[in-house]
Amino acid sequence: MDFEKLSKEDIKLIQLSFKQLSGRYDKAGEVFYKRLFEIDPNISKLFKGNIKEQSSAMMRMVKTVVEGLNYPEVIIPAVQDLGRRHHEYGVAENQYKMFGDCLIECLAQEVGKEFNEKTKAAWYKLYEILADVMRGKHYEE
Repeated sequence: MDFEKLSKEDIKLIQLSFKQLSGRYDKAGEVFYKRLFEIDPNISKLFKGNIKEQSSAMMRMVKTVVEGLNYPEVIIPAVQDLGRRHHEYGVAENQYKMFGDCLIECLAQEVGKEFNEKTKAAWYKLYEILADVMRGKHYEE
């Protein structure tokens, strides 16, 4: 799946919904990790160091991706690098889906009622693309 699979409407929905978190990115990241560790307590072993710093870093990366959706050639190398690091950390194939589900659930919770089914579908489409790139399924160097 390529970035071209995202329609202009998908990109708009993703960017508008993420913009609604402005000023609350760190909180959204913390909510995400809390929920992720509730779903799978064993996954916390993959995370070393301060989880607040990790959640801030994760949300900065999401922000970079969201803001760069119209320029995938710019964000693909960063996503590939993130995928390599996740591989080194020991992230398993099945954990990508859990991570995506958790991320989208938390975004929906934090954004509220404006995070409708079309927005959710757009985020899932984006996440599938990102997960494929991270797993090295596309854009091989």
